[in-house]
Amino acid sequence: MQGKRKIFLLFTFVVVLSLIITLFAGCKSTTQTTAAATETTAASETTAGETAKSEESTTTAAQNQPKTGGIMRLHINEPVSLDPANAYESEGIQIVRQLWDGLFTYDPVTLETKPKLCEKYEVSNNGLTYTFYIKKGVKFHSGKELKAEDFVYSWTRLALKDTASYLAYHISPVLGYDECQDGTAKELKGVKALDDYTFQVTLKYPYADFINTLGHTAFYPVNKESIEKAGDKVGEMPDGTGPFKFVKWEHDQYVEITRNDDYYGQKPYLDGAKYVIIPDEQTAFLEFKAGNLEYTTIPVGQVKATQADPQWKDNVIIHPMLALYYYGMNLNAAPFKGNLALREAINYMIDRQNICDVISEGVDTPATGFVPPGIEGFQENAMEFTYDVEKAKQKLAEAGYPDGKGLPVLKLGYNTGAGHEKIAEAIQADAAKIGIKIEVEGYEWGTLLEKAKSGEIIFYRLGWQADYPTMDNFLYPLFYSKSSDNYSEYNNPEVDKLLIEARSTLDKDQRIAKYREVEKMILKDAAFAPIYFYGTRRIIQPYVKGFVLDNMENYSLATVWLDK
Repeated sequence: MQGKRKIFLLFTFVVVLSLIITLFAGCKSTTQTTAAATETTAASETTAGETAKSEESTTTAAQNQPKTGGIMRLHINEPVSLDPANAYESEGIQIVRQLWDGLFTYDPVTLETKPKLCEKYEVSNNGLTYTFYIKKGVKFHSGKELKAEDFVYSWTRLALKDTASYLAYHISPVLGYDECQDGTAKELKGVKALDDYTFQVTLKYPYADFINTLGHTAFYPVNKESIEKAGDKVGEMPDGTGPFKFVKWEHDQYVEITRNDDYYGQKPYLDGAKYVIIPDEQTAFLEFKAGNLEYTTIPVGQVKATQADPQWKDNVIIHPMLALYYYGMNLNAAPFKGNLALREAINYMIDRQNICDVISEGVDTPATGFVPPGIEGFQENAMEFTYDVEKAKQKLAEAGYPDGKGLPVLKLGYNTGAGHEKIAEAIQADAAKIGIKIEVEGYEWGTLLEKAKSGEIIFYRLGWQADYPTMDNFLYPLFYSKSSDNYSEYNNPEVDKLLIEARSTLDKDQRIAKYREVEKMILKDAAFAPIYFYGTRRIIQPYVKGFVLDNMENYSLATVWLDK
């Protein structure tokens, strides 16, 4: 994994360096010209060759100047929503990040949290009160100026029971959250506007990672007037604060955004972007090769061939992600409920290395726990589950199903069009070796999420991509009993207690130690089956400049330009 991380850092450095050179090429040329003008007579005796070189250098510099205009076309699946409070999956989130700015953002190289809409902030001595000073002159796309009261409204709306946001748990440390969730309060007690540009937040307990969470889209400010006007269409009528504005969402076809010429910061180079909705990544890849997309995913099984292709090899983006691929099991449904041995058998039966080597072509790495490398606190080999057919058979017998006898057929749900069927088939074959029969069922992405959430599907494939780069983000959302992302319905009071303790522990070493303890406790419960830690497999057209993809798979189109 360390080797792959070095590849990512090198790639990111090259892209960022390319952008820096691009931005300053004109200045460098001017400096050279000025210096030449001050030289003595000897300098004026320039040879024809040197003149040609100078002209070539000037031409190159001009070619490297960022160009304004053009539409970048990106492949996505159909989003669930473009409302920050309800954009809970990767497709919607990547669009929302272009339409909005939040109080903070993440550095694309270091992933450090950096102020965006926040000019500065203060924290009280007891770690409970945060005061944010908001930039003046920022406007929603509808023209209304952003004020502190917009944050009060947005965070309250996120917390309210009536909003029914899957992302509400992100704001759970704020005072008054519980009352908003149980319906006894209509106002979030812990947020207030001290004046037009001063927003104050009070927490229930000191939360060491609080600032790190605020780069997440759930915390973005929304315009109350636009929300109320949109009504039931709120997820389709975004009114953001970011460098691009929403134009149109033609369902199952595309989402269009355009440059925000009233943006308070550096204006984008692009005229806009078109997110082309294509359910099948193979089809999207063919569209990319035909020149109809600027950015897409390399299909499963075609990574090495693409890396070896002279036309594309320099534009392949392969690096580790802060993300986990897993198979979930509903712990409140038979046969998984109360049967630890069965869940252990499933974990032991999976040949993770084979999946990563053969299907993923080395892009992904076998999961050794829930928290991936790259997150501070990652622990090597946190789980004891390795590929062991005999141990899997033993556990299956302990579960009451020797050689699979008496165990009903397990129906495994996955989302179609992204290569997941190949992994499902590999695990289906692994299961057959110990006597477990699995039937695989494919669903559209949004349908899979809803069916897994509702409990209609009790065995399913999902992935978890970091919202922010902390251990807490891989443990609290997935395993805290009241979290809406706890699809497996895992409930361990001791884990709940330790998670809150870890969040409240200000000493970093002690906090990490608690999170590590929590991770091992959950792994012993075999709450679900971790499969691998993701690597990204993306590709961009060679004329796309200034594009930086971080290892949370975030990017900003504000710095991108097309050299064509």
